[in-house]
Amino acid sequence: MTETAIVSSEADLKLLIAERFPSEPQWMLKRRLKAAQDYFALDWPRLERTPLKLRKLEDIPVFQALPAMAVQDGSPAEGVVIRLSNNQVVSLTVPERWLHQGVVLEPLKEALTRPEVQEYLGSLIADDSDKIAALNGALWQNGVFLRVPPELDETVEVSVEHYADKNVRTLFTKNLFVCGSHSRVVVTERLSTGPRDDKMLLSENTEIVVDEGSRLEYGAIQHCDPKVDGFIQRSGRVAQDGHLEWNIGEFGAGLIVASHNTHLAEPGASTRSTTVFFGSHQQHQDYTARSYHHAHHTVSDMVARGVMKHKARSIFTGLTQIDKGAHGSDGRQKEQTLMLSDDSRADAIPSLLIDEHDVFAAHAASAGPVDKAAVFYLTSRGLTEAEAVRLIVHGFLAPVIDTIPRAQLRAEVWDAVERKIRE
Repeated sequence: MTETAIVSSEADLKLLIAERFPSEPQWMLKRRLKAAQDYFALDWPRLERTPLKLRKLEDIPVFQALPAMAVQDGSPAEGVVIRLSNNQVVSLTVPERWLHQGVVLEPLKEALTRPEVQEYLGSLIADDSDKIAALNGALWQNGVFLRVPPELDETVEVSVEHYADKNVRTLFTKNLFVCGSHSRVVVTERLSTGPRDDKMLLSENTEIVVDEGSRLEYGAIQHCDPKVDGFIQRSGRVAQDGHLEWNIGEFGAGLIVASHNTHLAEPGASTRSTTVFFGSHQQHQDYTARSYHHAHHTVSDMVARGVMKHKARSIFTGLTQIDKGAHGSDGRQKEQTLMLSDDSRADAIPSLLIDEHDVFAAHAASAGPVDKAAVFYLTSRGLTEAEAVRLIVHGFLAPVIDTIPRAQLRAEVWDAVERKIRE
């Protein structure tokens, strides 16, 4: 096999796995080989408004062994930072007090012997859900494992930074975060690439387990080159009286297909999700947020706002599902998109699946052009048209961005918005 292999058969893919992952535990190797089999049996994700066949994803080399490169522009980060470049760890220092208290933070490929990894990895995102998931399951190279023990008396804050240089053709990664009961965790993830000359395939799966009475805030911001086709799946399970908060900023990649799902598994579990996205030029952004109420008296609140300009297109799909027996549950969602040009397009698709009577559920969605009367009014008061549009975009996004609880992530999202406005 070459360093940039394009696999054309199941036998090729299984040989590649045997060559690249010879020392992994048997359970992991068995899972990889099963995923390789699934890859050739499954179809690409079926997305009604995002056809994938014309993108020729199968022509991208699926594996590379490249040296780590120094990250040129590491972001100022809160808490402990783990940096991965070309899927190799270049920086990680865990405080001694965390080690003494039982906190585990390490590269996922080094954590495969831990029982929690074997128990939870793949429990929320199945390798056989579609072709992309199977390819990730077969060839993921690294990621982050974080386990926080129960009853920890401080908030564990971790920043994860993934970077890929121009030589990387594929980036397959997995993350697993396990928050013990009555603990508090903040994870902020950054995905970025350098400028590219050719196409790159990104696939990341993140699984989050929130135990009883614990709280986990997960934030992410994505700045990838327009030549990146990205597929990001995030899924969490929340136990009794636990809380999972999502704060997602999506700004890069030529194609991004991203989702975050929350399973409210036990009474009193809750989740809140905030998504901010901004597309420009030819970007195609397909986002899905789902909240599953499996138990009674669970709460979900989903908010998304996006801006489209030039010929960019977005699709935001929201789903709130309340199962039979989940009485007393409360599920809400609201999606809004602002279009700055006649050539841009946005679809907001909310849905409710309710199988219980004693619940509250609501959704709202809108997608529309910038108010030309507002632009005219502002320009008549001395602003240029560009200044007027910037002011309108800020006013549109501020009610959502300003709810992001972490100041650093909030500032990074605003910076990203400013860059997109200037494009």
